[in-house]
Amino acid sequence: MDIYKNPSHKGNITSPTVSVNKENSMCGDSLVLDLTIEYGVIKNAKFSGDSCAVSVISSEMLLEDIIGKTVQEAKEIDKDYLLKLVDLNLTTSRVKCATLVLHALQDAIK
Repeated sequence: MDIYKNPSHKGNITSPTVSVNKENSMCGDSLVLDLTIEYGVIKNAKFSGDSCAVSVISSEMLLEDIIGKTVQEAKEIDKDYLLKLVDLNLTTSRVKCATLVLHALQDAIK
């Protein structure tokens, strides 16, 4: 709950390299992902929007993990990796909440 209440990567980047909007039509979560990429390395990442606790926690955990990684390393992150990183026992519908940020990341690095 501490991650949900005090996410350190929540906010916006003033001039991001890329910004992506994603929505989960199943539950109404919305997410904006901002990335700053320099020389192929993710230097900064922020998220904002109106999301449930699972989505916020997943976003926080993923962004903490990708900062400092190359774009190529980030491309290799999949659902299984993210779910292991988040380490919560989720129902099928909540997996969609957890992976919203992953879908945004995948779109951002295309």
